[in-house]
Amino acid sequence: MKRIFTQSILLVLVMAFWSCSDDIKIPDNLFSKPQSITGLRKVQIKDNLRFGETAIKGIVISDPASRNIEDGIVIVQQEGKEVAIVLELDGSTEQYSLGAEVELNMENAKLSFIDGELTVTNLPASQVKITGKRLAIAPKITNLPTILANAEYWGPILIKLEKVDISGGNSGMLSGELTLDDGIGTVFSTIHPDADFSNNELPDFAEAYVGILRKNDSKVFINPRNIDDIQVGLLELLEDFEDATSSSYDIKTLSFRSGNWLIDGGITAATASDLKNGKQSIRLQGTVGNAKRNGIIEMEFDLKAVKTLRISHGIYPAAAETSNVNPTTLDIEVSKDGGKTYTLVKQVEVDIDRNSPLKTDIINVNAGFSENVRFRIVNSSTPFANNNRPRINVDDILFEF
Repeated sequence: MKRIFTQSILLVLVMAFWSCSDDIKIPDNLFSKPQSITGLRKVQIKDNLRFGETAIKGIVISDPASRNIEDGIVIVQQEGKEVAIVLELDGSTEQYSLGAEVELNMENAKLSFIDGELTVTNLPASQVKITGKRLAIAPKITNLPTILANAEYWGPILIKLEKVDISGGNSGMLSGELTLDDGIGTVFSTIHPDADFSNNELPDFAEAYVGILRKNDSKVFINPRNIDDIQVGLLELLEDFEDATSSSYDIKTLSFRSGNWLIDGGITAATASDLKNGKQSIRLQGTVGNAKRNGIIEMEFDLKAVKTLRISHGIYPAAAETSNVNPTTLDIEVSKDGGKTYTLVKQVEVDIDRNSPLKTDIINVNAGFSENVRFRIVNSSTPFANNNRPRINVDDILFEF
């Protein structure tokens, strides 16, 4: 017992001597090695802060291809987390495309607040490795008061606002500093003059507005990456031709889910032979010399800001149609003056194999935010000897905005 007591006293004396020794010093410049963007944002900034080698992974949410971001800046967000960071790099950032996963080696880099944003600087591009993985980060759906309360903690994450009033800009264009108002709060948005979508007309309202949360001192911004981030209306509208019927090829107007359509030389087709999605499609024919049967499906209404059109089509599998030696074709035409005049957008060829299912063609339209357009589909096939054109099934016209 006495021996144990003596050993304890000696141990206490040794520890006291050790703690007072001038030979043992705690270094001031410890290397910081955060393992994630979350950890990086928690690092306490000091003058003597130094980073060691790291392998921090993040997904690029900025889009250098659309150029609505400062030169040399890349924004990366942590996968599955509401946290992101600004990277300031030397040289071109074009290789860091939207959705690319990168791995950051923070060795010898610096961390500082620039205009109110936590920013990684002194980081060579050679230390931002592209892993080859790609991922689409889903934007956080929120409102402006929540953004204002949390912006400094989240960093430049991807944000989505719904039903936003838009004002400002330069001369009515989608350019310069905009003001966003969702009825609860107000923030700003910047469209750089060299952004590839800055020549669009400024919409006064957006159903959805997606962008990267940015700060400039006391001002908060939500900056869209590309034109697809600004949704002025519906995302898409499908016309399936299910809501009306007619068995006469003579011209008439039918009311379908998207609006009224002129069916000129076609019928609603629901037989077992007709190609269709659902219960019916339009069987479009047309007869040369018959003014009541021109072979046209035509919208009697306008839509704004149509980006693409998807049209499904196939051959009516009768012997004359499937053995036709001439191409069976549809002309997709667009009108920008309420149907007064039409111009050809694309001609598509219909597969005449009787065993072929409906085929879908994608037609690029790229109408402006405030641009009204309508479409018609014309059976432009060479007629048979009896002046009838080959019968074509048309179904499921999808408008994408």
